[in-house]
Amino acid sequence: MAICADALFGELVGQRRARAILERALETGPSHAYLFSGPPGVGKTEAALAFAAALCCNEGGCGVCPVCRRVREGIHPDVDLVSPEGTFITVAQIREINHDTSLRPFESRSRVTIITEAEAMNTEAANAFLKTLEEPPPHAYFLLVTSALERLLPTIVSRCQRVAFQQAPAPELEAYLRGCCAVTDLEAKSFARASEGSPAYARRLAESAPAREHRAQLINWARRVPEASFYDLGVAADEILASLEHLGEERAAELEAARERQRDWAGDARTRNRIEKLYDQRIKRERRRAQADGLAEVLRVFAGWYRDLATVAVGAEQAALNQDYLYELRDGAFVGMVPGYLGAVDAVKRAQERFRYNVDAKCTLEDMLLAIKEALLP
Repeated sequence: MAICADALFGELVGQRRARAILERALETGPSHAYLFSGPPGVGKTEAALAFAAALCCNEGGCGVCPVCRRVREGIHPDVDLVSPEGTFITVAQIREINHDTSLRPFESRSRVTIITEAEAMNTEAANAFLKTLEEPPPHAYFLLVTSALERLLPTIVSRCQRVAFQQAPAPELEAYLRGCCAVTDLEAKSFARASEGSPAYARRLAESAPAREHRAQLINWARRVPEASFYDLGVAADEILASLEHLGEERAAELEAARERQRDWAGDARTRNRIEKLYDQRIKRERRRAQADGLAEVLRVFAGWYRDLATVAVGAEQAALNQDYLYELRDGAFVGMVPGYLGAVDAVKRAQERFRYNVDAKCTLEDMLLAIKEALLP
């Protein structure tokens, strides 16, 4: 067996311990269930896909064969990706997992189930899944991904090997951006700090002009909140939601183009039908993920802006996240407003907690913006 760790896990930035656990598992023999936990945007799902590729690869994880490539793209028939349908992962989804897990692999040596947002399993689903974890078929592996470990059933956590992820340190993100993107040292530093430890977001900022424009637009909205009318706050919420919808549509369009390329490659009707089904699932999943990532960006930018105002107001500029906006921060930061800035950060945190329960996005955003405005009133 030829494990190529760099080909599999080379994109994991700042996750030395997690990478070591996964590499050791592939060398000595994997457990049947793993729990990838940590903050959003740090590469948990990507790591789960890479690990699944190694579990399926006939070479043990070469990282470059068709099996490895298709698993990491999320379109391999032996790897099921499960995410919430609406608010929860339901018992019906778990029953489908149980059925699929009992089947032999189609093409590779393993069947792998990746459950993203695993904390969304309702009580009935979690209890049904426990039975599968207790007596899995020898060819089956389960990879659970969560950003809210405390919401998972403790008995599920106890039956999985935990792989903990953390926010990537800014210096490692800077080095990563300089190595993979055409950026200056100043840009690498700015994007690494602004990403707050998220390699995916840092790379989007480095590679995509629209991503940088969207960040600038969010910062502009954050700056305008104190003077905005109630009507303006509603308009801002609508504009933010429209931008998130656009992100989802852009991702779906990219996948539609990829589906066409895969369809052209397919040699028979059965393969084409399988590709269609897998891409239908992936487009639905990625549209949801793009909107969730976009919402996380909104909250990150708003909280970061008001945190930076407090930081700059007390003379700690070097700790600011938005280093490329220091002039604007200096103009808007007042030491007497520090309690208000911290109150605005708390308003964002409350909205973040509400969003974990799949609440109405427009109402939650409007409430957040209003709470920020009230916190910043003189």
